[in-house]
Amino acid sequence: MSTTTVRPNVVPADPVTRRRIGALGLVLTISNVIATPGGVLWPEPSGGGETYSYADIQPLRDRWWGLLVVLSISALLGVPAQAFLTTYLVRQRGAAWATTGGFLIWIGIAVQAVGVGLLAATYYVATGVDATTGGAVIDKANDDLLHLFGPLLAGALVVALGTVIQAVGLWRSHAVPRWVPLLVLFVVVSFVVPGNGWIGLAVQIPMAAGGIAIAYYAWRRAAVGTL
Repeated sequence: MSTTTVRPNVVPADPVTRRRIGALGLVLTISNVIATPGGVLWPEPSGGGETYSYADIQPLRDRWWGLLVVLSISALLGVPAQAFLTTYLVRQRGAAWATTGGFLIWIGIAVQAVGVGLLAATYYVATGVDATTGGAVIDKANDDLLHLFGPLLAGALVVALGTVIQAVGLWRSHAVPRWVPLLVLFVVVSFVVPGNGWIGLAVQIPMAAGGIAIAYYAWRRAAVGTL
């Protein structure tokens, strides 16, 4: 009596796909490395809360502008890359979750980028004139929180929702170790604790580790091939 072992067919790795996934993974990794120290560099409002005064921004207005531009570009590249690589990893079980989450993430990051641009321009332009004029503009902007923070907050919430949905897809798919989606879910914690200072850094590190892990496992899957 003989036994026969049936081995699954392995589709050889496509070098073009491997290079493309590797490039996206590199973008995701670099964007996470850039974003990680962002909270430490982010200035704290002297009066507490989320809004800034003329005196808060004027001495460091160039750093303020540069930081927001770099972080915004990094997010616009890295967040969609993570969404795409997650859908690449989740092929069967959990695929609907990954696809839905990715769709929300792409919409959310576009809206969030508009909000970041608005915030950067408002404070930067207002601090380019004298304190009396610029201070009046900033005070007026700070009284209109819906327009000042509305797009940024709405976009960030949609990105967070999409990330949570994708994390569910990753968990269900078993495409990565369980700790990867758990690290990704630190995006929820970022809405509870302050985003600046060392506390923000402590939250950003697990999020960055989760994103880099997704880049690694997507590249490994592309390098090995598909069963």
